[in-house]
Amino acid sequence: MKSDSDRIRRDVAAHRQRLREAGRTFVNTDLPVDLVARLDRIKEERGASSRAPIIEEALRFYIEQQQGT
Repeated sequence: MKSDSDRIRRDVAAHRQRLREAGRTFVNTDLPVDLVARLDRIKEERGASSRAPIIEEALRFYIEQQQGT
């Protein structure tokens, strides 16, 4: 068991390092259940493999609207 958890920790650390090298960072937050359900519907409609691109697009749109760009 210990070796499995160690391997998983190493894999996650390596993945996050690759993200940092690509100019990205890991963000973790909690969201209301209803918002996640809506997010998952959009994800399914678009055939996205994860929530990340949907959240990134929504956040970019929000920031651009707030900054008036």
